[in-house]
Amino acid sequence: MSIDAMGGELTADMVRALDWVPTIIWVAAPDGACRLVNRAWREFTGRRLEDSLGEGWLAAMHPEDAAAWPGQIGEALESLKPFSVECRLRRRDGRYRVMHKSGEPYRDEAGNVLGFIGHCVDVTNHKQALEDLRKASEKHRSVLSNLKDAVAVIEDFLRTEEPSALAHRDDRLTPRQREILHLIARGYATREIASQLHVSVKTVESHRAQLMQRLNIHDVAGLTRYAIRTGLVPTD
Repeated sequence: MSIDAMGGELTADMVRALDWVPTIIWVAAPDGACRLVNRAWREFTGRRLEDSLGEGWLAAMHPEDAAAWPGQIGEALESLKPFSVECRLRRRDGRYRVMHKSGEPYRDEAGNVLGFIGHCVDVTNHKQALEDLRKASEKHRSVLSNLKDAVAVIEDFLRTEEPSALAHRDDRLTPRQREILHLIARGYATREIASQLHVSVKTVESHRAQLMQRLNIHDVAGLTRYAIRTGLVPTD
């Protein structure tokens, strides 16, 4: 089809120039019919120029987007302002790619609108990256929520667990150390503990020092409070 058959305003030099542009360029009549698509569009879709003119280019669009195009171009003609839409364009391998389609009116010397000229940019990867980020964010929120629930369960468990069971599970202490801690908490002096357990005073003192180190407690009062809290001795 000749340039004259497409309307006369597009010169041969303009057509050749648009073919050198690596971005997809399109030119449409005021009613949205295709007047020109450049080489980038034809290589992307695998369709010839002759098959794309008029309503022919709609065959390369997703059916839903092709059906929406007349209304979109009608709004653009009414406002006579630049516009942008998203559409799905079928690549030559048969896969649809999401395109950001922008256009604006072009006029003759008298200011009459001759149609619209615009370009398309493939934003499929960008949209997929945003979707992946959204899913990752949702997963992160889910993990945090589950973690908070787990912490709450553990806290409830620790609050309701029998103190004696806690003391029984404290594997930082040997049976002998628990015996000595029990007697310390009951107010026995070092010599009394040594006599009752049939060990030397130095042994009792050594065990007491180890208790303080392992429990990170620095005085006898602290040892007593720990023994009461864990149920080694009953509260009065």
